[in-house]
Amino acid sequence: MMKRKVLIFMMLLVPFMLKAQTGEFPRMTFGAEWGYIGIFYSGYHYNFFAPEGYREDPRGYGFTYDSNAEAYVHAGYNINTKYNLSIYLGLTAIKDYHHAIPVSLRLTRYYGADPMKDRWFAFVDLGSGLSIKENPQMLMTGKVGAGYRLSLSKNTKLDFHAALRCCLTHPDIQYYGVGIPHESINRNNAYLSALSIGMALTF
Repeated sequence: MMKRKVLIFMMLLVPFMLKAQTGEFPRMTFGAEWGYIGIFYSGYHYNFFAPEGYREDPRGYGFTYDSNAEAYVHAGYNINTKYNLSIYLGLTAIKDYHHAIPVSLRLTRYYGADPMKDRWFAFVDLGSGLSIKENPQMLMTGKVGAGYRLSLSKNTKLDFHAALRCCLTHPDIQYYGVGIPHESINRNNAYLSALSIGMALTF
């Protein structure tokens, strides 16, 4: 029954998507994005039971530098000629903690009335994700950024952008080279601030 409902929904959605592409500008969008992340500030707060049985509560914050790469696929909808709402699904590394699969919702504002011309844009991006490790945990992400869009054709756009971003994640804990079991951890929070640059191809 569920498969039949999904099939019916997809059949109803296809004509809408085709119709949406035949107007003055494409409504449905999809594409890929790549980026470089430079982490400039990070902090952590852990609370756990050491192998000897006593509680540890280390914490620390400070400026640092680490770099990671990321890649995304995205699909969205042009609300009008100036606003787009898209969902992003990606793969990234977070410092040397772990890899992660982030999922986010991005609202983009384009400046300039003609979507067929090159133009500036700004965006805000909020989301969550799942860390890739033995005991996966949820993480939170946020970005604000801006960039420039090159209109290669009616349906093809090339974007260059930069963003200020933050992330709250939950890494595994090492205590003098010994991994702390998940059941012995009360808190394993890590915060990161970063700048990123990237490019995206949108159809």
